[in-house]
Amino acid sequence: MTATIRPGDWNVALFVHVLGAMVLVGGVVLALVYLAAAWRGRSPDAFRAGFRALLYGAIPGYLVMRGAAQWIYSKEGLDKAATDPSWIGIGFGVADFGLLLLIIATATAGVASRRAVAGGDGADAAPRVLGIRISAGLCALLLVMYLIAIWAMTTKPG
Repeated sequence: MTATIRPGDWNVALFVHVLGAMVLVGGVVLALVYLAAAWRGRSPDAFRAGFRALLYGAIPGYLVMRGAAQWIYSKEGLDKAATDPSWIGIGFGVADFGLLLLIIATATAGVASRRAVAGGDGADAAPRVLGIRISAGLCALLLVMYLIAIWAMTTKPG
């Protein structure tokens, strides 16, 4: 098998895409670590840190990754092709569904964080812990999806 050499003018778009994906995955991993710590220790600081990791790390990383993905997609001329390769379909599917999950995870972490600051360990504690569990579970699901997308982008099946 011979290696495919891509034109040099694609390098910036590809670099920005990979950089955005790295920031996105790093933000989700950081949020998952903080949310798991908040789930176990019930620390309001961990609630807030998990929420902020999603809000200030993962969402901007997603926007950069997705914008650069569209940029490299048009540079490669795939927007004019009749059908997309399967690895591009996997990437677009994970990115689009992942945005929905990322927004839900951020919103639930934000609500739980706000409740953690406002209330103590009273009657409000059960919904707050449920919000953290939902957000942490969605972050774990996102990581699995992103690993599948990374596999598809590197191996290019089909």
